[in-house]
Formats: sequence, structure tokens, C-alpha cells
Amino acid sequence: MKNGKFEFRVGFVLTGIILALAILSVFYTPYDINLMDKASRQISPCLSHLFGTDNYGRDVFSRAIVGTRFTMLVALSTVGSCTVIASVLGLLSGYAGGVVDEIIMRLIDAINSFPDILIALIIVTILDYGKYTIILALCVTFVPSFTRIIRTATIQYKNEVFVRSLRVMGVSDLRILLVHIFPNTWPRLLSTIVIGLSNAILAEAAMSYLGLGIQPPTPSWGRMLQEAQPIVYNAPWVALCPGLMIVVTIVGLNCIGEGLRKRYLT
Repeated sequence: MKNGKFEFRVGFVLTGIILALAILSVFYTPYDINLMDKASRQISPCLSHLFGTDNYGRDVFSRAIVGTRFTMLVALSTVGSCTVIASVLGLLSGYAGGVVDEIIMRLIDAINSFPDILIALIIVTILDYGKYTIILALCVTFVPSFTRIIRTATIQYKNEVFVRSLRVMGVSDLRILLVHIFPNTWPRLLSTIVIGLSNAILAEAAMSYLGLGIQPPTPSWGRMLQEAQPIVYNAPWVALCPGLMIVVTIVGLNCIGEGLRKRYLT
């Protein structure tokens, strides 16, 4: 649909299911996520264990829905902090121009000159493994693209008639930026934020799969996939649940992002 309503509704339903499971896991899980039971190792999916059990007898579904909380925490924290930093840099760069713009954009180009995964690996290795370190690492890699979007929008609006009129009226540059220009960047930024969430989830899953993200015993989707690798041929259901959660979340967020793009940018 041209106005993006269908994509938005599909994305809203899919993402809503994942978020509902994450909220549910705060209050209830079918089993203790760290309870090991040798007698229940590698049980295939059944009524008592919807997605079976892993090599340690732990319920896969319980671990997956708890892992949703930590994966979403990393994604939301990454995109939230990235949006704040990029907003400051993009507004300043686009509005000030000149030397300020040159310095900020050369810094952005310097970060972009390295592969994102390499930057994240270096930061995680230097500091320490864990969810807070991975948030910082992913934030650094996401800032350049967000900054460019806000900078482009700022340059577009700073020469508009209403902004020139505000300057003639003596309105301060700070007020012009925060009250009049920044709100106008949101239609363009919203879809980027949603797509950024899906990219952050994929990046966190990849880092955790490599053992550089969220550390055990805390579950995360990427870590669960890594733990399922040795037994995936004997117990494929161990990888099915976290993999399905990743797919549903990414598809849902991408649908929301596409719906927002069609609604506000076309």
C-alpha cells in the first residue's frame, strides 16, 4: 500500500508479540532459565517444553523469552544513545557549517573508514565483555549514519524562509535548532531509528555468537545460537527458537520502518 499502513500494521503485530513476551518474562517463565536437568537433556518440542530443551536440560523457550529482554535492552540503549549523540553532532555540523562542519564530518569519515565489526571488536576487546560494553561499541558504529541524516535535514531547513524570519526576529540559534529545526528532522529520522533497532539486534546477536557480547549465564539470542552449534544436527530445535525470534523481530521492525518511510517520505 502506498501510504504504508499495511506494512506498519504487520510490523506492529510482529514486534508487539516479541515485546509482550519480553514483558511476560519479567513476571513469569515456564521454567528456571538456569535449571539444569540431566534427565531432560535434548527433549524435542512437546507440550511441556514448547521448543524442547538444550544439552543441559534447560527449557529453550524460557531462555529465549528472557533473552528477549537483554537483546532489546542492548538494541534500545544503543539506538537511544546513538540518536542523542548524532543529533548534537548533526545539528551542530549542519547549522554551523564551515570549520565546525569540516571537523565533524572528517571525524565521521574516519570512523566510516573502518569496518563496523572491526571497530566493535576493538572496543569490546580493549574494555571488557558484557552488555554495557557492547552498547558502547555498537553506538560508535551507528553514530556516523545517524549524524549524516540529521546533518542533511538541518542543512535543508536552515535556509528555509521560516528560519530566516526567526533570525530577523532575533530568535537565538539554540532555540531555532531545538524548537524549529530538530522537530522537522523527526519524520526522516523515525524510520532510520526503527531500522537501526533491527541492525542493532543483528549486530548484538553476531557479537554474542562470537562470544564477545552478553556473557553467560545471562541468555541472549546470539549466545543461544552459539551454544546450539555443537548439537544442531541432533537437536535442531535448540537453534530454532532464538533464530525464529530474531527473524520475527527483524521482519517486524523492517515493516514498521518501511511503513514510516512511505508515510512521511513519499
